[in-house]
Amino acid sequence: MTNWVKIYKSGNAIEAEMVKDMLIENEIEAVVINKIDSSLNFGEASVQVMAEKEQAALNIIQINLLNNHE
Repeated sequence: MTNWVKIYKSGNAIEAEMVKDMLIENEIEAVVINKIDSSLNFGEASVQVMAEKEQAALNIIQINLLNNHE
């Protein structure tokens, strides 16, 4: 996937999907790359966006994380 960058990773695929959905709601195209082995429950799921949207995506994630901790 050229021009895509990893902006978030988790050991929980559902959490990664939630981040992806949040970005899509904010009009940022995002995909989840799930490399979690379900039989061993080991690995990571990462969220990737186009490189030119990286900073906007990181800002959205940071704002939402701050709002969830208030």
